[in-house]
Amino acid sequence: MDRARLPRLWHFPISHFNEKVRWALDHKGIPHVREVLTLDYLPRAWWATGQGSLPILHLDGRAIADSTAIIAALEERFPDRPLYPADEQDRRRALELEDYFDEQLGPAVRAVGIGTMMQHDRSVALAALTTGWSAGKRRVAEVMGPLLMPVYMWRHRIDLGQLEREMQTVAEAMDRIVAERQPSGYLVGEEFSVADLTAASLMSAAVMPAEMQYRLPGGPPAGLTNMQATTPDHPSFEWVRDIYRRHRGMSAEVTD
Repeated sequence: MDRARLPRLWHFPISHFNEKVRWALDHKGIPHVREVLTLDYLPRAWWATGQGSLPILHLDGRAIADSTAIIAALEERFPDRPLYPADEQDRRRALELEDYFDEQLGPAVRAVGIGTMMQHDRSVALAALTTGWSAGKRRVAEVMGPLLMPVYMWRHRIDLGQLEREMQTVAEAMDRIVAERQPSGYLVGEEFSVADLTAASLMSAAVMPAEMQYRLPGGPPAGLTNMQATTPDHPSFEWVRDIYRRHRGMSAEVTD
């Protein structure tokens, strides 16, 4: 297999938005190569797509940024094992839920996770963000930590004074999962869709299901752990675990 011709994913291992795209690739069984970007990711991302964010998928000669746009491109290029429902009304609903969880749940989980790490121990936050980096790159990041972490917090609008509000946003999204769950167990219709994949992947840092391919060093961040401790029986946690058990499957990454 010619690795140079395969789709190439630029990603951060621990990012839940990156997990969303990895899951889509794996669900569809698309052989692909993954490349962990490190300290130079901002200029590389901007040069490739005009956006300073990951994930970025290189597919058929173009670089695609944003998890929603990437999945849309995968649906068009690789229609087997679809993530968009066939029914038009269900498709609209699935895409609406994808947008809701992307815009509300994803940023709030990131803020609570990284924010509470920063409050307790900045070195733990840096270790999490550099998961998958080489030892040399991690040492450089440690030296640059006093600059890197404030920049990261600024870029993602993480305000340590607003973590309670962010936790409430996560709690509201958890309730939304339960409210939207259909008799089938899925959020839309009778089959697994982009709505389920998005909600489960963006909750993964809080739930840490066994099927996760990349795990935070030291387990879930304190703020997310506290949410589980205060609402241990919330049905959304078991829903995420069940969706992961049933649908996360094997990685399609080509490593040789």
